[in-house]
Amino acid sequence: MSDSLENLIVAHLDAWNAYAGPEREQAIKEIYSPDVLIGEPGASYDGHDGMTEAISGLQAQLPGTVITRTGPIQTAHDLSTYTWALGPTGQEALATGRDVLIVRDGKIASLYVLIDAP
Repeated sequence: MSDSLENLIVAHLDAWNAYAGPEREQAIKEIYSPDVLIGEPGASYDGHDGMTEAISGLQAQLPGTVITRTGPIQTAHDLSTYTWALGPTGQEALATGRDVLIVRDGKIASLYVLIDAP
């Protein structure tokens, strides 16, 4: 795995943990391709506006939580995946899952979110 991929995934998680505002909007433009696809259980979003909607929706549903990577990044060609936990800092996770990313030209082109069953 390259340092640039590691940095991209760190920036991706930072964007999901960031509050709404100009810094998060700028990060979205830098991290994700303009036509990024976000696939979540029961929902899908497109583009930078869709990414903003997905992040804002999660933060509204579970305020005060953060996403933390819990496993190594695994990569095959342009696909990368890792596990994560979502919850309040320093407390037990409310949810766990896996992100599956397609990276093209140094930006995330697709993000698929898989949530572990309780």
